[in-house]
Amino acid sequence: MYRFATPGVSGGGNTTLRLPGDNEPQPDVFLCVLPEHGGQVREDEDAFITTAPELVVEVAASSVSYDLGPKMHLYRRVRVRE
Repeated sequence: MYRFATPGVSGGGNTTLRLPGDNEPQPDVFLCVLPEHGGQVREDEDAFITTAPELVVEVAASSVSYDLGPKMHLYRRVRVRE
């Protein structure tokens, strides 16, 4: 609902992100501020996100060790803000 009610915000769920270093995580949900509204996210020619979104949400029921280990370290390294 926030995404649809807030101009300049986009997002998605279970979408592949093409982050630096050949990393392609699929966060459960993400939100990003569009570049024309001051956001840090960029897309490549295939419309994949290639920089960190502002918010990433992982639901870590059965995948907690992966989500709180390698994925969290990747998100911190590429500067996901939240």
